[in-house]
Amino acid sequence: MILEKNRIINDRYKIIEKIGIGGMAIVYKAKDIQLDRDITFKVLKQEFIEDEEFINRFRTEAKAAAQLSDANIVSVYDVGNDGDISYIVMEYIDGFTLKELIYNKAPFSNEDAAEIAIQIASALDHAHLNGIVHRDIKPENVLIAKVGNEGKAMVTDFGIAKAAKITSTTDDYMGSIHYFSPEQAKGDDVDNRSDIYSLGIVLYEMVTGELPFDGDEALDLAMQHIKNPIPDPREINPQVSEEIVDIIKKACSKEPRNRYQSAKDMMDDLKQAIGVSKLNWEELEDNVEPIASNESGTRKFDPNELEDEDYDDDYDQEEREYRSKEIKVIIAAVITGIILICALTFGTKYINKTLYGDTIRVPDFVGMSYDKACMKAERKGITVERKEIYEEDVNSGDVARQSPEKGERINAGDVVILYVSQGAGDIQVPSLENLSKSKAEEVLKKQGLKLSDNVEYVHSDKPIGTVISQSPEAGSMVSADTEISIKISQGSIDEEIPMPDCRNKTKDEALKLLDEAGISGRFIEGYSDTVPEGSIIDQGIDPGTLISVGSNVILTVSKGVNEETNTQEDTPPASAVLPPVVDVEPEPQQPEVQPEPEQPDTIEEEPVPQAAPKSVSIPVNPGQDSLSESNSLRITATTDGVERVVKEGTFSKDDFPFTVSDSTSGTTEYKVYLNGEVIHSETR
Repeated sequence: MILEKNRIINDRYKIIEKIGIGGMAIVYKAKDIQLDRDITFKVLKQEFIEDEEFINRFRTEAKAAAQLSDANIVSVYDVGNDGDISYIVMEYIDGFTLKELIYNKAPFSNEDAAEIAIQIASALDHAHLNGIVHRDIKPENVLIAKVGNEGKAMVTDFGIAKAAKITSTTDDYMGSIHYFSPEQAKGDDVDNRSDIYSLGIVLYEMVTGELPFDGDEALDLAMQHIKNPIPDPREINPQVSEEIVDIIKKACSKEPRNRYQSAKDMMDDLKQAIGVSKLNWEELEDNVEPIASNESGTRKFDPNELEDEDYDDDYDQEEREYRSKEIKVIIAAVITGIILICALTFGTKYINKTLYGDTIRVPDFVGMSYDKACMKAERKGITVERKEIYEEDVNSGDVARQSPEKGERINAGDVVILYVSQGAGDIQVPSLENLSKSKAEEVLKKQGLKLSDNVEYVHSDKPIGTVISQSPEAGSMVSADTEISIKISQGSIDEEIPMPDCRNKTKDEALKLLDEAGISGRFIEGYSDTVPEGSIIDQGIDPGTLISVGSNVILTVSKGVNEETNTQEDTPPASAVLPPVVDVEPEPQQPEVQPEPEQPDTIEEEPVPQAAPKSVSIPVNPGQDSLSESNSLRITATTDGVERVVKEGTFSKDDFPFTVSDSTSGTTEYKVYLNGEVIHSETR
């Protein structure tokens, strides 16, 4: 169905002109009347809209693609239908396709090719992170748009190839087979690494102007993707840099595990090889002419060249070409099916050679003796590497595991690792469940085993600080010095626990208490004349106070006596010095009065008892919500009406909580001022 000019769809989209015809859709330039902007309006062909399963899949994929938002992705605005018209509304790009640019300008410079590939990889990385694989990366689906004086590559039609899987006979041939990954050619499941392979083919085409694999038949092309290595692009263009060649070869590896594992990895290598460059729009646009109609949403030819009455003829011609190609694809699929049946009937040796070239299928070595496995590997041309493990259920000297596993294909010269059992070992792993970390370490040490440094703390309903799982499991037989990994409960996410009493404990003892309680801690230092050096003076949070699991507390470690304030250790304090003797004159005696009884010559006053100096710690533990990035702090001590400043200064938010030590010999009131307000007051 061809839409006439000026037709309005769903009272919103006004058709302006037909842009092109593709395998799935007829593409128009249209106007969004509500938003007053140009759009690309794609209408699905008649044979697709009659398939309800396809329509549902198409809408699902298109809506998923509409969630993508990246500078290098053509935006999807809307998906809908009007009667028997099913459509998708996309951003209109004033530019041309990468295919047209290659046709007119290739081979590109290393810098231009790399920059376009970087932008495509950026789009793919964004889509892959959102769970969408394109499945049909090719130059026709990459648009070159003008942004200022620069060109920008934009990828279109995300998810459409996935929606296009309508019959089993055409699944393997959707999209362009020139850019198919080997797994697509074989009909296997695909992931983001399939897009990376296709991008590698596009990069090859940009630097050479040619496709690495070509042919008239779909089956021939599929076989080339499966078995032929990518040609060296320098055979066509000697100016291609060695770095670009290496990137193309890695992206186009036959096995997905040997390719870049993410589009970002490929993008990083391109940037490392070339650096960041800019695409000059004038140089890109100069004399670029369209090579064919397309469904991407761009146009570089005069719209007046096509009259209304020519549309049906054009459509019929395109449709005939499409049907012809479709028949070839179906025939190729039938041929492939016949070949596979022959393979099952008459043997697979010849077919495997045809499909997989020089790759080797890894046999099953598990259960064999190591010597027998080596002989089998030698016959297959495989190099093996031996690694010894303890495996209770596998006889000593037999292969317990292998990597890669059986059935996988490797290149000649690749190494297969054989894990050879040394038997069950002579030490049985004890059960550590429900033990504390320190107790678990003690139990393992008695058995001649070690606790792994890789201790994992996880939230659990089990008691805080106890072991909830271990590896190897209890009862396993292992060798001496085997390291046992454990997981320790941190309690439930919102659980609160009482703060343990770490005072007067050594630093190691305090850490042990905190560790078993599921609390972390850090240390600051302070002077004390009552707590031995290396022991905890104060812990900031009083013992028994409920705190959240996983909290970080600060403990003050004693540095011993402050020598600067104790330089006169042999001199008793003033308060302990006896008062001087006082001479008392006798009062005048009256003659008529009897003299007073004789008094002693001097009177000694009893010394006033004084309190011995004591060490105190003042906690400074404001709530995090009350703290700013910079906070003024002042701590005062008032004894017998005399006020002095214990500590004063400016502190960052990360400095809290902590404690401050002081020495006093009387009843003293301490006040903590934070940003001018009293946040703590106590009398010691």
